[in-house]
Parts: sequence; C-alpha cells; structure tokens
Amino acid sequence: GWYMLIFSIMFSKASTPEVFLLSTLTLSYRIGLGIGFGIFLVLMFSLPLASSVRAGIYQYMPAFLLQILLSPFALKSIFEAKVKREITPIKRSDSDKVEQKRIEPFHSSFTAPISKAKLNLKESPPLRKEVKATAKGGLESALHYLREYSGVKAAILVDHEGLMVARDSSPHVDSEKVASFARHLKENNDQILHRMGEKASEQIEIYTPDLWICLNQIEGFTLVVLSDRGTDELLSVRISQSSEMIKKFLSQRYPQSILKVVEA
Repeated sequence: GWYMLIFSIMFSKASTPEVFLLSTLTLSYRIGLGIGFGIFLVLMFSLPLASSVRAGIYQYMPAFLLQILLSPFALKSIFEAKVKREITPIKRSDSDKVEQKRIEPFHSSFTAPISKAKLNLKESPPLRKEVKATAKGGLESALHYLREYSGVKAAILVDHEGLMVARDSSPHVDSEKVASFARHLKENNDQILHRMGEKASEQIEIYTPDLWICLNQIEGFTLVVLSDRGTDELLSVRISQSSEMIKKFLSQRYPQSILKVVEA
C-alpha cells in the first residue's frame, strides 16, 4: 500500500496496473535486499542463516523501516524511464491526430504566387499580418495540445520583437505582458552567453516558488510555457513534441522567405 501510494504521486499519469506492477517490483527488490543483508550477517558474524535472513527482511526494525521508506526513491529513476517509454508513444499518437486536424483546413492558404516585391517588409507591411493571421489557427491548435496538460497555465508563441503570434492561456494570465517579458528575458540571457563565448540559448527553464517557466527557441520564434511549480516532469516531453509540431507546421505551410519576413 505504501509503494502504491508513493508511485501514484510520483507518476500521476501512470495507470493503476502500471502502479501495481511498479509496487510489486519494489517489494521484490526490498525482499531481495533483506535476504542479501541476512547473508551478509552470516558471512561477517557466522550467525544462523534462518535467523539472519529473518532479521534482514523484517525482524531488525531499523533496517526494515529504512528499506521500506527508501526503496521507492532508490528505484524512481529506473521506473521513470520505463513509464516515459510507455507514455510517450501515446502522446505522439495524439499529437499526430492534432497536427493532422490542424493542417487540413489550410490547404489553400498560399495558392496564389507571391511576387518578389511582396517579400520586402518595407514595401509591403500587410504581408506580415497576413502570414500571422493565416498561421494563427493552426498554431493555436498546437498550443492547445500543451495547454490541456494538467498544471499548464499558458502556452504562448512569441516572435523576436516580443509580439504575440498565438496563445492558449487561462483568463488571469496577461499574455501580452508575458510575451514582452519573455523576449527581454531571452535577450538578456543571450547577451550574457555571448560574453562567455557561447551561442544563443535554445531552451531556458526557470523555477519560482509558484511557477515553472520554460522558453524554447523554434526558428525565429520563442515558445513560452507557464505551469505550476509542481507540474510533473513529463510536461517536458509534451513541450518537445509541441515544438516539433510547430516547427513542422511552419516549414510545411510557408516558404522560408515568408518566415524570414515574419522574423524581420
């Protein structure tokens, strides 16, 4: 029961059979550890095997309590990798469905040819607005994939000027302010990295007492994710998947020259 309680908290996305399996494996590990402790007593102090094994498993209370309390945490990293492998394919399957639904409505977005003059931002400012307006619906679908994850307060795509391109956030989050702050935060970090002789950052993670703030660079854009501090680490998997979805969407739907206009 203790093991199932701990693993239910550690792996909130795991199913009940998975939690039961992890608890059973931990119990087997704990009993094996006790038997090993008993054999150690036999070798070191020449005690009877039966009494030594009983002491190792349950009779010697300090060892008994220590093994029970620490076993789940000792195996956490091993089980975490196993749970991620089992959950990730499901998430990818869902992301493929979301991406397919997102892309289908935009088959005719760029059927008309674009002249070279329109690629000049100074000569044709409306082009940038048109690109953003057309991309908005598809990008918001990708951001919703992040926003629906438990604990996520906002998912915002920001251009290099700090302007919000698309968002999916709770009502109490000021998305435009977050977008502006995210740009300044990334610029200041990149300036420091430049002074250190390093390249610009691709991902920044910040933890405050209440929030987990994650900034991910996608081409000329920044994906900003705000979530509760206690959100489980599997959110990183979904952020990575959403970043790939956005990157793939942009590269498939728009020529590179248009994306450069948006970044200008």
